[in-house]
Amino acid sequence: MFIHIGNNLTISDHLCIGIFNVETLYLCDDNKWITDKLKKDDKVVVIDKNNNITATNVSPFTIIKRSPIDKEEIIWSRENDKEL
Repeated sequence: MFIHIGNNLTISDHLCIGIFNVETLYLCDDNKWITDKLKKDDKVVVIDKNNNITATNVSPFTIIKRSPIDKEEIIWSRENDKEL
């Protein structure tokens, strides 16, 4: 299956390691190897098994809605933010 991450880009769910919110990545200096490669308007970073980094300006909440994930597997969303 593929996940549409915006800007006419898709990624295989078999290759995807993670989809990360850019704002969160900027909170830690350890992520500098990723954040140095980003554009100002990027909102999401996708990292695959080959350490390829793909960034888009689509909201991470939009991608969560698109991805074929079972609701119980979602780690964070606006709906369950208070539960964490």
